[in-house]
Amino acid sequence: MKIKMLQLFFLVGSVLSISCSNDDKAGLIIPPGDTLQLQKIEDILNGNNQSLIELLNKVRGSVGKRGPASKTIWSRKNDHSLGLYISANHVYNINGWSSRSAEFFDIASINMGIFETSQIVPINGRVELGNTLIADFPLMHFDISQSATNTTILPSEDFYLGIIDNQRVEQGPFPQYPSVVQVNTPLEIYDPNGRSLASQTWSTPIVGEKALVVGYPQDRVNYPNGAVAYGKILSNLQAESMITQLQSAGDTEGNIPYNPNVEFLIEARALPGMSGGGVFNSEGQLLGIMVRASNTENAPKIIRVVRIEYVKSKITEFYNSLIQSNKDKLKPFIDGEI
Repeated sequence: MKIKMLQLFFLVGSVLSISCSNDDKAGLIIPPGDTLQLQKIEDILNGNNQSLIELLNKVRGSVGKRGPASKTIWSRKNDHSLGLYISANHVYNINGWSSRSAEFFDIASINMGIFETSQIVPINGRVELGNTLIADFPLMHFDISQSATNTTILPSEDFYLGIIDNQRVEQGPFPQYPSVVQVNTPLEIYDPNGRSLASQTWSTPIVGEKALVVGYPQDRVNYPNGAVAYGKILSNLQAESMITQLQSAGDTEGNIPYNPNVEFLIEARALPGMSGGGVFNSEGQLLGIMVRASNTENAPKIIRVVRIEYVKSKITEFYNSLIQSNKDKLKPFIDGEI
């Protein structure tokens, strides 16, 4: 059975302006008093901050485009060595799902794939994405409240998983669809340090350390090849304080309670389009994906990040609820991370 589906894409959010000092626990060398603004990827790669260049090269091949926003390859440690990615539900469009109850798709027999608007960094590491599209297969999502919309969905529900295989085409007449997911050819990506195959692909955020965020803003004029931000991970107490300040400033994020079991906050500014983009520590391990950000002028600038450990717990919970025949269909695509 072949299902052809055109997805709509939306984005909540905005990204970064941070003061970085030389007491950075993450180990990246930032000159004292220097302010690292949201930057073009190519500007960093052409700069002289070697530690930042090395980290960016370690992770940037894992972040690609999904519609007018972003997605992040978490791992290639599954049975087929394909790209297990995470993105935000509001990027996919929550009304595009057949149900708001948790579900997975048997992509080995049902074709929900699409090429359109799906891109990752070229295998050779070239900064420009070019016109090559890569096959994208939604794999599973979790429970979504009936009242949620693309702009009001909470971080606890705002993520889904998909698979990227090795099928590629050049941009052509819209739309283009791949064949059913191909499991015989491992995904080839720009991953010079093998971060997506490492024994520990993810980690938990450490308060006070800096995190690197990578995504694709909708502002293609100023950020044609993606953007990078670098921000401090806030403690729960600091996060609660930020939410209070945002409420006082009239920012929408001030009306959304902080949930430390689901998310953490980075002191940074994000641009629309970076939702679904990856947040990494200094080792290149994935800490989470961006889902929301403050955007009111003169208000504190924060990014809400869904924790990978929370995503992992939801995968495990859902997987354990399945009957054995469905476990057998799903496991080959998520094995290695559950």
